[in-house]
Amino acid sequence: MVQAQMWLRIKAFMFDYLGILGYLVALAVASLLLTLGPFGSDWSGLLSTPLRKDLLAFLATVLPVATYFTWNEGSAAGATWGKRRVGLKVVDLDGQPLGKRRALVRSVVKFVPWQMAHTALFNIPGFPMATGNPPNWTVWLLGGMWVVVAAYLVGLTPLSGGRTIYDRLSASQVITV
Repeated sequence: MVQAQMWLRIKAFMFDYLGILGYLVALAVASLLLTLGPFGSDWSGLLSTPLRKDLLAFLATVLPVATYFTWNEGSAAGATWGKRRVGLKVVDLDGQPLGKRRALVRSVVKFVPWQMAHTALFNIPGFPMATGNPPNWTVWLLGGMWVVVAAYLVGLTPLSGGRTIYDRLSASQVITV
C-alpha cells in the first residue's frame, strides 16, 4: 500500500473539477433562464436575502458535490472518477474500504472552505455587481477560508506525511492502486 503523491492527488481533483465545472455551467444556464424567463420575479424573490442565496448555493452546489465525493469514496471502489483516472483510492488506515460514514466526514471537512466562501461573499452588500464595504466578519471568514485551504495543501506534502486535515479527521488515506 503506497500513499499517493501530492501531484497525483491534485491531478485527480482537477479531473473531478472538470465534472464539477460542467455541473456549475449547467446551473448557471438554468439560473439565467429562470431569471430571464416567466419566473424571473419569483426567482429574484428567492434570492432576496444573503441567507437565501447562501442556502440555495449550499443546496445546489456544495451538497451535491459533497454527496458525489461521499458516495464514490465511501463505495467499495473508494474513488471518484478523477481518482480512478489517475489510479488512486481512498481507504481507511488498514487499507480497507472507507465506508459511507467516514467518507461523509471526509467530504464535509473537505468542502467547508467552499461553504465559507459562499457565506462570506453573499453577505457582502451588492455582491457580485456593485460591492459595498464588506462587514468585518466576512473579511475574517474569507481569510480563514484561505488559511484552511493552505492547511489542506500543506497536508498533501511530505512535511505532513501526505495526509490532509480531512484525511486525518476521517481516519483515511489516499493510496495508489
